[in-house]
Amino acid sequence: MTAFQQTGHFQSHRSHSHKCSCMADIGFTAEEIEQFTWGMRGLYQQLPPAGPGYECYEPTKNCYGLPEVIQAIQYVCTEWHKLYPNGPRVGIGDISYQGGGYMPPHQSHQHGLDVDVALVASNHEEIPLTYYDAKYSRQRTQQLIDLFQNNPILGIRVIFFNDPDVYGVEYCAGHDNHFHVSFLSPGVSAAPYSSDQIGDLRLVVPPMQGERVRKLQADLAKAGIDVGVDGIFGKQTDAAVRQFQSQQGLEIDGIAGAMTQARLAKILRDQPTARGGSEPLGLKLQDIIDQNKAIPFEDVNASLLVEDQRLCTEIQTILRVNGLLEVVDGLYGPKTREALRRFKDSRHLGGGDVLGATTARALLDSRPGMGSLPDWQGGDKQATIQAIIQEAHRQGITSKAQIAYILATAQHETADSFQPVREGYFLGEPNAEIHRQSLRYSPYYGRGYVQLTWDYNYRQYSDILGIDLVNEPDLVMRPDISLFILVDGMKRGVFTGVKLDDYISEQRIDYYNARRIINWIDQAERIATHANDWQTRLA
Repeated sequence: MTAFQQTGHFQSHRSHSHKCSCMADIGFTAEEIEQFTWGMRGLYQQLPPAGPGYECYEPTKNCYGLPEVIQAIQYVCTEWHKLYPNGPRVGIGDISYQGGGYMPPHQSHQHGLDVDVALVASNHEEIPLTYYDAKYSRQRTQQLIDLFQNNPILGIRVIFFNDPDVYGVEYCAGHDNHFHVSFLSPGVSAAPYSSDQIGDLRLVVPPMQGERVRKLQADLAKAGIDVGVDGIFGKQTDAAVRQFQSQQGLEIDGIAGAMTQARLAKILRDQPTARGGSEPLGLKLQDIIDQNKAIPFEDVNASLLVEDQRLCTEIQTILRVNGLLEVVDGLYGPKTREALRRFKDSRHLGGGDVLGATTARALLDSRPGMGSLPDWQGGDKQATIQAIIQEAHRQGITSKAQIAYILATAQHETADSFQPVREGYFLGEPNAEIHRQSLRYSPYYGRGYVQLTWDYNYRQYSDILGIDLVNEPDLVMRPDISLFILVDGMKRGVFTGVKLDDYISEQRIDYYNARRIINWIDQAERIATHANDWQTRLA
């Protein structure tokens, strides 16, 4: 019996990994798919069940990968063994089957290029962990991720992991209790993976390159930062991003994420426009209607949409939720132009390649949020309680126990006021605002009847509602939007991956652990007491 089995790691973590499987679409290039088709699966090699610095916690049939992947894993684990000769060892999970192909319930792990890795404890124990467990070691897990990122054998496409304080990873639902490493395919040029994709821009190997990097460099230069504009995110660009972050009081990590890009865009909007005017950019579709503007969009190099990233983002968000565009990045290009043309064609709108008041109104009317949002403009405490009950019913929640817990959550998160609040409100102004600005995830701090935080959650609800919450996060304070998010997020498990049905059903009512839907078990006992009170009242 192995140490992982003795500690219960094998069975327990195996169960966790299958519940929290990676459903992300890793995405392969046409060149890779052709390689897989021509028999790369025949090259698979099995990772031995244990070796220097590691042990597999999944069955051996799940631990096949391309030889370079196996070599990279063994290299990382050997280096880990040098750092921690007395343990804990690295826990290796699913890789692929011997012949590749679908590995239920993962969407990835089909081509011998992906591996799940257990989180590391702060002591010698080899136990299943989530990143919010007391025994989880962020420092050691970061070390292990850095070893994967810097291994000399095979490049890394992406690492999925949800600890917001770990660098070099991307958020993906289901990755609280392990991280997922996706390697680059051997023998395929790295350019297709490292060029422009949606998400953060940062220094990686191989370097990111493309038009998004070029625009970032150009914008930094416009903001007074000395940087070359070559479209390659190298050390000079990393230094330029860090300089900009330092000047703006942002966290200095060299990552051009949503917060850094939003601050950069704001600075450029506040500068006089290139056309000699003094009015900053920052139009909304409603402004086009109110001012009866007409914006040509046929020229992707000269359009106002190129200069006004905020307006472009608002339009892209709506086009995306209507199935006409894949990426929302605020960058106006041929795909956005063609999506606008298709939108106008689908609505039989004339006027050629011009975005005028009629098209702007049609775009606003096509937002899914027009039908998703409740008819709720806010009210006093009793009115809000009734609105929450009605919204729960509108979204298909009939269980009194679940409604009781939603009410208990709103009661706790708003300090019994049942009004949308901003994170840190209890500190009083201006101390609360100083606190918010200091948060790593600012400006995407908590807002609403339940505290919606982090840029990826704001982006997710932008997609759901067709409303640009990324550039205008304060819209979450709107009572109708906040009410929708409160109920929808708890119903579908948006906030932490855990939903109401997981703890409150006909079979059981676990109000204490239901707190994991929002924020681990913080104040779980108090909120459980509120929920019991509400259940009694509702009955």
